[in-house]
Amino acid sequence: MSTASRSPLQRPSVFSATYWKEATGNLKNPRMLALAAFVIALRAVCKMLEIPLAPGLNINVAAFFNAVGAMAYGPVVGVVGAIASDPLGYLLHPDGPYFLPFMLVDMSSSFIFGLFFWKRPLTVGRTLTAKFTVNMVSNVVLTSLIMKWYYLIFYGVERAEAYNLINLTRIVKNLVMFPIEAILIAVVLGAVSPALYSLRLLPEKPDLKLRPRHYVAVALLTLLAVGLVLFYIFFLKDFVKTHNIKLF
Repeated sequence: MSTASRSPLQRPSVFSATYWKEATGNLKNPRMLALAAFVIALRAVCKMLEIPLAPGLNINVAAFFNAVGAMAYGPVVGVVGAIASDPLGYLLHPDGPYFLPFMLVDMSSSFIFGLFFWKRPLTVGRTLTAKFTVNMVSNVVLTSLIMKWYYLIFYGVERAEAYNLINLTRIVKNLVMFPIEAILIAVVLGAVSPALYSLRLLPEKPDLKLRPRHYVAVALLTLLAVGLVLFYIFFLKDFVKTHNIKLF
């Protein structure tokens, strides 16, 4: 099929039954399943492959493959792929006791990327917003909850009680990494999307050219997040301590 003969992209609402029917239908699409298997293998192999930037700050390469896959096959196949890649990645790179609930972090990030990218107008702004959401929801909130559970199961109540759900170190780390990771994901998606489009794995060619306004958007989102951290440090933390409110 030639590029000119392709029909316009239909964009059903994520709240519609049609959207989820089509997303689930990709589980029966051999082309999407083949791509998902390829992405699963790459994610498992690269799960522990990180690009060091500074002590404690690394870029996880597997996240890029996660975004690429979700862009093509959507949230449902993305979640199924995360279920497969998480234990496979642990088998290839064992690091301490395996805790099944950590799979939810990969599942949630695949789901979020799928919601933002699949059958949506893929732009740099949408890519930046998707990565910011993944950092806050999956990497900060969900990871903190699961870490609390992990310490309780493997190290006992005392260690679990010492772990705060509002983990300032994790929040700051994700805020620092967000601008770098967001720009890199936009670059990666922009690089691979023409090939996926030519293979008819994408219904339209995305516009992922970085423009000055996108750098401004990254800066604003980062400032917003930094503001929330400062709010916690200078107000919420003392308020919680004064009123003996348990955040863990």
